[in-house]
Amino acid sequence: MFQHFLKPIKRFRKSYLPGIVTASADDDPSSISTYSVIGAATGFSQLWLFFVSTPLLIAIHQITARIGDVTKKGLITLIKENYGRRVAFLSVLILVAANLLSLVADIVGMAAGFQLLTSWSYIYFIVPLIIFVWYIIVFDSYKKIAQYFGWFAGIILAYFLAGILAKPDWGLIFKSIIMPPIKFNAAYFMAALGLIGTSFSPYAFFWQTEEEIEENHGTKQIIASSRAVTLGFIYSGLAAFFVVVASASVVLETDVNLLTVKDIAQALAPVAGQWAIKLFGIGLIGSGILAIPILAISSAYGVAEFFQWSGGLNQTPGKAKGFYGMITFGFLFCLVALLFDLNPIKVLFYSQVIVGAITPIVIYFILRLASDSKVMGNFCCTRWSVVAGWLALFTLILGDILLFFYLFHYAG
Repeated sequence: MFQHFLKPIKRFRKSYLPGIVTASADDDPSSISTYSVIGAATGFSQLWLFFVSTPLLIAIHQITARIGDVTKKGLITLIKENYGRRVAFLSVLILVAANLLSLVADIVGMAAGFQLLTSWSYIYFIVPLIIFVWYIIVFDSYKKIAQYFGWFAGIILAYFLAGILAKPDWGLIFKSIIMPPIKFNAAYFMAALGLIGTSFSPYAFFWQTEEEIEENHGTKQIIASSRAVTLGFIYSGLAAFFVVVASASVVLETDVNLLTVKDIAQALAPVAGQWAIKLFGIGLIGSGILAIPILAISSAYGVAEFFQWSGGLNQTPGKAKGFYGMITFGFLFCLVALLFDLNPIKVLFYSQVIVGAITPIVIYFILRLASDSKVMGNFCCTRWSVVAGWLALFTLILGDILLFFYLFHYAG
């Protein structure tokens, strides 16, 4: 009888947990910190962007999941087969560059989480963290790693509570969403690009496709995968929304360059009171454990596919040396980069602005593949998802253009 009640839970875990994990990994330390900075620096003025970005983000991930279900191939393999080695190499460079930036930022964020818990400098935690996460990825199986992901995906629930218990002015929030107070200056568009950039992370696109393959999904799972993606990114989008709400209500600092990790930790004060700093630290650590492996693994998938190396989490390091070697390289790069004295919040925020600037190139090739009958056969993506995908692409490009225009104008 007890097993009868467990069946819906098991069915949920099998059908929807992968989508929630991918979406939750999108709310990594750099994303949480970026949302907190945006809330502190711009108030409620950018909340409207979530109602634009979340449906578009769902469409892109539905497309990448469908590509994985139909082709059973990774994105880099498909790009190389259909657009040549040069284009594939460019895509690999973008993926690795974006991932290394985010990896550095997330390890800084995770180390900063330990700093909040212990009051020791985050520098002391960098090497142990790198070794710990590297060991998990290299020596644990995909199923065990996926179990870790499932547990840590629930941590971001704290931010829902923080946004509600902060007792924000819901009338002002509603007004800001319906009639957004857009400011035409570099700071506003940099924050907007950071918000969108941290949502549309290239590593999550590549991971979504690879996850479908690792889970042995096929064309029969297209609808289920689509539902999982939708549920996952609604969950992720709401969490991000409430991070901004909590930060805008509690954290009072408008200059990004002056914000510290302790400042943005106060966003959780309505939930935890004097324990807010500790809880925020735990949140950074948990989201880092969820996101950092996916960042490192997606880079390894891309490089392994390009060079046709054997790869995958279900293979041992001895049988996939190049794949695990790339994972190791990513962590060694972080180790070198993090030896410098970095401001955690500046690294976390500005890395996502850069990622947002280069993401459109990746989305362009995803959309081309999704619409190609030679690639997808009779399972080409639906018209609405492709239209939404192109809207996402043009939104990011417009954000890039406006940001560079105002930066140039400001510099002049």
